[in-house]
Amino acid sequence: MLQVGLCDDEPVLLDTLEEKVRRCFSENLIFAEIQAFTGGQNLLYEAEDGKRFDLLLLDIEMPGMDGLELASRLRLLLPDALLIFITSHVEFALDAYELSTFRYIPKNNMDGRLEHALLDAAAAIQLQQSQSYIISNQNRLERIPLKNLLYIQHVEKNSLLVTDLPAPENTGKSGGAEHTEFKVRKTLQEIYEELNPDDFLFIDRGFIVNLSHVMSVKAGCCILRDGTRLPVSQARMPVLKEHLLSFWKQHI
Repeated sequence: MLQVGLCDDEPVLLDTLEEKVRRCFSENLIFAEIQAFTGGQNLLYEAEDGKRFDLLLLDIEMPGMDGLELASRLRLLLPDALLIFITSHVEFALDAYELSTFRYIPKNNMDGRLEHALLDAAAAIQLQQSQSYIISNQNRLERIPLKNLLYIQHVEKNSLLVTDLPAPENTGKSGGAEHTEFKVRKTLQEIYEELNPDDFLFIDRGFIVNLSHVMSVKAGCCILRDGTRLPVSQARMPVLKEHLLSFWKQHI
């Protein structure tokens, strides 16, 4: 289900926008939870409290905190959220795009462009979410973007998924300022079979690495972007070098 946040300081326009968004998603069988805010501070409070938003539709010209400032602060909390600005002030378009804006819609052309923007955003979010590892059991449901997954390590009867995600407050997850770890009761082989073998590789019996985070390979180890060193077995070293060269040629 998409998590959508709307923000406009004019209640009548906000109600109209919410109605249009709900109708578009309903008619296209897209399930969404929509929250509307008349002030940017309230939306920011929700994000600071851990509320996840996949899509944000913001007015720019608002008293106090304008939409551009709000978006820049939300970017720190919700780096993957898509931003759509809906405003009467086209002169802010360049500033808006510097915030990696998904769409910029003038209010006088909202009917002509809003639905296309919403459907494009929903498709982009669906693709983004498909590029994730899902942890699902009776007690938890969590989504880890694969781009944030550094490596997986075998620990006793569990596998430890180590990420560069910030550790949320008041959770059972371990991790410091740089790494957050998710413990899963699966074998490394079971997890490996759920991943794309072009992007992830066994480098030792106890480690799977995300090739996109590997910066160099030296005797007996590989070094990640953040300086983490992982052991590479002698048997896997030539395999790692071969896969890494292929990966770099495709992505660099």
